[in-house]
Parts: sequence; structure tokens; C-alpha cells
Amino acid sequence: METGNEPYQPSLKELVEISHYYGKNNEYVIAGGGNTSFKNEEKIWIKASGTSLDNIDEDDFVCLSRKELKKISTKSYSQNPLLRESQVKEDLNKAILYPAGKRPSVETSLHEIIDFRFVVHTHPTKVNALLCSRKAKSLSRKLFGKQTLFIEYTDPGYVLFKKIEEKITGYREKYGSVPQVILLQNHGIFVSADSIQEIRDLYSGIEIILQENLEIKLPVESKHPSVEYGKKICGSIASALDIDPAGVLLRNNILFRHFINSAKSFEKVGKPFTPDDIVYCKSVYLFSSSAITDIKDEVQGFNDRFGYLPKIIALKGQGLIAIDSSQKSAGIVLDVFENMMKVSYLSENFGGPQFMTPEQINFIDNWEVENYRRTLNF
Repeated sequence: METGNEPYQPSLKELVEISHYYGKNNEYVIAGGGNTSFKNEEKIWIKASGTSLDNIDEDDFVCLSRKELKKISTKSYSQNPLLRESQVKEDLNKAILYPAGKRPSVETSLHEIIDFRFVVHTHPTKVNALLCSRKAKSLSRKLFGKQTLFIEYTDPGYVLFKKIEEKITGYREKYGSVPQVILLQNHGIFVSADSIQEIRDLYSGIEIILQENLEIKLPVESKHPSVEYGKKICGSIASALDIDPAGVLLRNNILFRHFINSAKSFEKVGKPFTPDDIVYCKSVYLFSSSAITDIKDEVQGFNDRFGYLPKIIALKGQGLIAIDSSQKSAGIVLDVFENMMKVSYLSENFGGPQFMTPEQINFIDNWEVENYRRTLNF
């Protein structure tokens, strides 16, 4: 019989609840972005790679042995980045208790070393406007102080895990506790707590601070072209490129027009800010001021140079075109790129946009883990 005085017992059901809470909000995650976890003394449950937080259920989490995961921290791996990540993936799989056939998030080891029951990792638009800006490091410290741990950009996977492990150790030695908020440059945020209500409170506090520091705000007008106009443009593009029109989608509004009025303005979204941008939109985009009937040669030249059709074509003054395998996947591409535009626009509050470097982009482009994650969402 319950007396009302029983101690609070966190549950996997609550993990599903908090995952839906942030997963259904595009301002925090899009498609398969972000991950969440819950742990007890012996086990950790973490989102399966490629699963979307918006509709995740208890069966979509991978349960792993914390004892086996701890071994990854003490092992030595290859100096070759791709071979190293393959070796770490093998050891990660050895720690899986159930279910078979699903991959745990590549950031599982990172979740393991954070000493709180719940960990919620997302890519909030306002947070990334700061973290993808030129003043990310200095302003993160100014706005949040010692309450957060700032991590300069590090390739996801094992290297990021080891870097954060080292920084957490240093933080604990200095402050006698573990940081509940970890800010990752050009990536996102980890928020941790022993209850989901505290997770929400921490996120809300961060949002309030950032909102108070946004002198430049997103334009509010959202005027999309008519369905007929969009179909006409997409049909013409598909016909010119001899591809299925079902995978061609157009979007346009005042924010889009801000970036596609000229090649110069498009430069501020001309490269990826985060790994997820690369996963869904690739790392190179096409700006065109040509008539649609003349765009075939530009796209062919792009394909010859990079080995794939552009996921994004910015048509000067007309809108943004996404090309993918279906209308759903093209919609995700547009959602991600629109978020890139928001991040770039709001980053002007923090010194302007700061893209990933060519070396960082190349690692993500060639990382099997991220290519796998993308196939599950598309």
C-alpha cells in the first residue's frame, strides 16, 4: 500500500516522456537528431541510433551493461580515426544486453560517464546560434559561468568521449561536483539530472538567458508560395534533371529570401554548422541564378565535381529546393536547412556564424556511423 512518502524512483517510462517532450519540438531536434538515456547502478538505456525522439517507445532503447561500457575508457585503440571508431563500435556492441539488432547511440559512453539518472542531448536552435558563432567560447562562459562545461569542437565518437571524460574529471576536482550542462561547440547541448522535471527546468533556464540576449530576432512573417507554384517549379526541376518529382520539394519564406537573394548572402549558410547538417543535407550546396531550363548544366557540373546531386539548390529569388528519395525525406532536408538558416541568422547576436572546418566536415562525410544513421531516417 502506498503511503505517499515513498522515495522517488526514476523510470524508463519517464525517459520516453522526456524524449517525446523535446523530440516533438523542431526547435530542439529534427528527424533522428539528439539522444536520451536513463541509467541505474548496473544498466543504461539509450536511444537506438537513427531512432526519432518524437515517436520513440520503450522498445526503441538499447540496454547496455555499465560494467562493460567502463572498459572502453581504459582500452587503447588505433590512431587511424575510421579504424578506431570501428573498434569502439565493436566494444560498444559487446556491452549490449538487449535487444539484438539495434545499435546504441555512438555517444553511449559519454552518457555513461555523466553521473545523473537522465541525460537529454539535443540541438536547440537558440543554443546552437551561440555554439555555432565566432564568440561561442567567451560568451558561453559569460552567460552561464561555471554552471556549464564548454567543450571546443571535437569529432564525435571516442575522441569526444575521452575529451569530455577528462574535462568532467577536472570540473569535479575544481568544484566538487559534475556539470549538469555541457555545451558542445558546433554540435549541441547535454542536460543531465536525476528527474525529468529538473531536466525541463534546466533547459528553460538556458532558453531564458539566451532569449534575453537576442537583440536580433528571427523574422516572423512566413509566406509560402502557392502549392501550384511549388509544383510547377519542382516539376520543371525534376524534368530538367530527369528525376522523380516526388523527391523534389520547394520552400520559401522571408527567412529563406534573406539568404537566397544573392550568392553573397547565401555564403552565410554555404557550409555546415553541425554534424547533423552533413548527415541530412550533405556538406556542399548549390546556389543558382539561372533560369530553371538552364540549371541542368550547373547540376551536372556539381555532380561531376562532388559525385552526387545537390541535396539543396537555392534558386535566386524563388525559393529553396531539396532533392532526395521521397517527399518525406526532402521535407526533412528542408527542415534541417531551414534550421541552419535560423542558426546563422541568430548567430549575428554572438559575433556571426562559425562553420565547421574542412577537416571536421571530412570526418563526418566519411564516418560509417553517420551514414548508417541517415539511412534509418530516409
